[in-house]
Amino acid sequence: MSSSYRTILIAALILSVALVLPVAAVTTSITVTKYADNNYSQSVDAETFNLSQLRTLSSVYSNGPVYMQGPTFDSNDPWGDGGQNMINFYGHNGSRVSNITDEVGGMSDGDELKVQSSDGFSLYFGYDNVYAPDSSQGDMIVAWWDSDYGFVPDYTYGMRLFFYTPPSSYGVDDSLNLTLRDMEASFDPWYRHNYSLTWPSAKGLSSKYVQYLKIYPPHRYDFNTTGDTVEYAYEGDVDGVPGTSTVPSTAFSSTANIAADDSVSYQTDSENEGEYAAQRFVFNVAESAGNIEKIAVTWVGTGTNAGDTDGADLYIWNGSNYELLQSSTSSSEVTLSGEKTSSISDYINDGNVTVLVKQKSASNGDDASTLATDYVKFVVTHHHAN
Repeated sequence: MSSSYRTILIAALILSVALVLPVAAVTTSITVTKYADNNYSQSVDAETFNLSQLRTLSSVYSNGPVYMQGPTFDSNDPWGDGGQNMINFYGHNGSRVSNITDEVGGMSDGDELKVQSSDGFSLYFGYDNVYAPDSSQGDMIVAWWDSDYGFVPDYTYGMRLFFYTPPSSYGVDDSLNLTLRDMEASFDPWYRHNYSLTWPSAKGLSSKYVQYLKIYPPHRYDFNTTGDTVEYAYEGDVDGVPGTSTVPSTAFSSTANIAADDSVSYQTDSENEGEYAAQRFVFNVAESAGNIEKIAVTWVGTGTNAGDTDGADLYIWNGSNYELLQSSTSSSEVTLSGEKTSSISDYINDGNVTVLVKQKSASNGDDASTLATDYVKFVVTHHHAN
């Protein structure tokens, strides 16, 4: 092969690689989107702000150089102190992330914010990081001006995420810095950044080319057909609290009446002596148990028995038996609920969470045990890891 042909071939290979690699680019606008709680592909509101609009929302100057600490590479003390590997990012001006997210309704406790760059890189943060930051974290800022380069697009690393923090107590006197100790103190473990999955790096939380802010609320599972979730509903007679998660097993003839809290119900009757009316709901959980912080169940309905006790009991299956969440002895429509914040994996079996509602008393053979569900939902509060 001739040298000239080899040169042409190498050039062609380099070009072909370049064509398939994503091209990171400076951004000059931010799109903020708030998603529906029962369908993460459907937005509730979305707005795009260019540079001049962002400056109108807020304009926060760092009043000095921004420092963020990189990894110490010290196996004896990976969190180090504030004097190791502090990176100077110089001065910046930008908009508070909270001012941008406010434009689509803001965030609530349990919501998660995805900060996504034009090259596809993403970081996640919780409500507190955006709206109630610890003093060691400071305000989240999307910077669109740099003291060396000026405004985007001349500021070629913009728009860039920073944290404008107060002076650190870990050995650095600069007015703005985010040390490893600051990150440890102010971010949940899953929102911290680790270089090569090993070394804590606050610097890794400063993403470049920020283009999208995406708000995801806790994930609601219900029988609303516009959702992105999978659920099943069953009914039947039981002679007590079942010892298995597969009883009752007769599928609802329709789930339309339990898709909304609207006083329209789906009713199950048991007229067999010694039997209780029961309904079972199964939710196919999309989230990994290790990333779930809380699961919550809500049932709205009535339980009646003219010959005995009115009301209903709400249970959740823990892998071995049903745990009682809440009870009622009212003949009126009530809301029963319960939540779990620990041992989450116990309640997710083969990817499913199973909920049982049982009328309070058995039929005597003459008076029916009746259970009517108006609405039922299951909500998952979860996070991603940086």
